[in-house]
Amino acid sequence: MKVEIDKNILENLLVNCQNFIEKKDLSTITSHILISCANNTFTIKATDFEIGISIYTKEFIQIEEGLATSNGKKILDIIKSLKNNKVILETNEDYLFIRQDTYQSKLPMFNTQEYPNFPTIEGKSKFDIKPKDFLQAIKKITPAIDINNPKYELNGALIDIKEDKINFVGTDTKRLAILTIEENFDDQISLIIPKRAIN
Repeated sequence: MKVEIDKNILENLLVNCQNFIEKKDLSTITSHILISCANNTFTIKATDFEIGISIYTKEFIQIEEGLATSNGKKILDIIKSLKNNKVILETNEDYLFIRQDTYQSKLPMFNTQEYPNFPTIEGKSKFDIKPKDFLQAIKKITPAIDINNPKYELNGALIDIKEDKINFVGTDTKRLAILTIEENFDDQISLIIPKRAIN
């Protein structure tokens, strides 16, 4: 793999991955991010087996396709220290090289084939909602969500989608928060998002 990407774009992608990587045990593959470059799309994935994120950009120059892993925290620290200029990421044997002008650094990689697979969403129910509405609803109900309740369903937010509205519900059995957004939806879905994923 070999790519050239703007430092600020790469830093932004890496910052968004930090809450999804394993920070305690650096010997596990989940302390690493998976970097993928194919079909003119630069993708970064991060997971700790419980929650995960996959984000991509097309604002880069693809020199050579490929895969790489890198410790999520270490690569972010390196990228933050660089100047606002283009950065080259290149794999060579078991190392990911980071270059900018006269600067060069290398980080050890794990086997990319061992990185956990992400679930597929093809064929699953989905709904569209404005990001602003979604974030405001989640922020308003989150304080009422429990954290360590033995009833695991109380440790998350219920999103209940009806034909003409969507209900956001959070409770810890003492408090109840409900927020309703009136909008038309094709599918009727009910799901619970864990508080950790919401945060």
